[in-house]
Amino acid sequence: MTTTLVSLDDLHFSYRLDPVLRIDNWRWQDNEHWAITGGNGAGKTTLARLLRDEIRPQRGVITLAAGIDAERDIVYVSFAMQRALIEHDNRFDDSETNGEGTDVGTTVRQAILQGGPETERYRELVDSFGIGPILHRGIRYISTGESRKTLLARALYAAPKMLILDNPLEGLDRTMQSELSALIEKLLAGTTPLLLLLPSGSTLPRGITHVLELERGNVINNGTRVSFDTHAHATEAAHEQTELPAPLQRASPIALDAAPIEMRGVNVSYNDEPILKDIHWRFALGQHCCISGRNGAGKSTLLSLITGDNHKGYGQPFFLFGRKRGSGESVWELKANCGIVNTPMQLNHLNRQRVLEVVASGLYDTIGLYQNCTGREKELTLNWIHAVGLDALAEHRFDQLSFGEQRLALLARAMVKSPPLLILDEPCIGLDGAHKQQLISLVNRIAAQGHTQILYVSHVPEELPSCINQWLQLVPHADGGHTAVVSTTQP
Repeated sequence: MTTTLVSLDDLHFSYRLDPVLRIDNWRWQDNEHWAITGGNGAGKTTLARLLRDEIRPQRGVITLAAGIDAERDIVYVSFAMQRALIEHDNRFDDSETNGEGTDVGTTVRQAILQGGPETERYRELVDSFGIGPILHRGIRYISTGESRKTLLARALYAAPKMLILDNPLEGLDRTMQSELSALIEKLLAGTTPLLLLLPSGSTLPRGITHVLELERGNVINNGTRVSFDTHAHATEAAHEQTELPAPLQRASPIALDAAPIEMRGVNVSYNDEPILKDIHWRFALGQHCCISGRNGAGKSTLLSLITGDNHKGYGQPFFLFGRKRGSGESVWELKANCGIVNTPMQLNHLNRQRVLEVVASGLYDTIGLYQNCTGREKELTLNWIHAVGLDALAEHRFDQLSFGEQRLALLARAMVKSPPLLILDEPCIGLDGAHKQQLISLVNRIAAQGHTQILYVSHVPEELPSCINQWLQLVPHADGGHTAVVSTTQP
């Protein structure tokens, strides 16, 4: 006989005056394993906290099956739990006063047992999770993957009636992801009902039977795994079929037959400290370049030379569209040729503006819209909003969008003026899987249109669009600073 473990009816939760989550009807049966998917801020963690009775809805009913206590029987494992354990040990660290010069703090063994006995169940968990060698190490001194295993073993030792795992593979290397995925699949083959909170676009484990998909706190799909897969494929196909707007005719055409960027030994120093050293780079027509290098290698400095925000290129053998830098061009002429997407702009400058205003401001290279946008310009703005899938949000404030929706709005802002150069500075950072795939797909289609060349800063090979056909790595120079290694094959 099937038992309904959880029922949600007409549930509304808001933080202050902002609605966070709305679910009209949801049922979790004892023979089901659910995935809750959604982008950043979709409401996944809020739902988990509601189920655990950590917070209460403003309206609606949450009903648990008889014999289930929210605090005791529903175990929630999250990255925040790991941070809390470490912060507790840091707060009570007495290594400076205990005479031994060290404080192990809470060991892995203690974290799992929480004062309980070493039962047969405990020994089985230690063995199956492969954590025997680290049992006596402090939880502050183990890897992220070992911490996840410890928290999962701790949860299972408590013999929960329901288990919630919040993005369990986040931040793990591939080897540890594989190990933890195998453990999760084993759990899904067992009898404990499991709920996974996952970013949009994540690969669902085979054992997941049902999916609740959230977007901006609202349910957009609620049902079986099959119905979710069908919906996902239809959404992806719709994005692919959306035509990109025709390019805007530029009032001041550039030299279309010249290489967009050419550096023949460019150097940049600050206070006699070299940053970029002897940079030789030709970015030819038809190329799309991935720029990489460790933190501090000078990637931002290189980009600032191209956008005109850095005067260090004046007088050097540095050419933009065939014209030597510093030969009379204005900063605004340079900016007119570049569309830019980066995280600082997203976080610091655009919050209280409407999406339509944010996108339209790209036509004028301003942070904010200071003149009326009408006629052909407004039409072009709305066309790009449609191209990135934000039609329904055009009148919403930028800060009311999810992180991924904001990034798409910035891409539309960068492209609305049809720039010959599109600069994407780590564009996938902070994005969930669905928005990441949507952005990469849009970049490939922009490249295929043939009017815009792309500079794409990234350290992650899996996040590169397929259009990339040139690679520039900033590597240490023998005389200080960093120089460029340029190739047409991926390193």
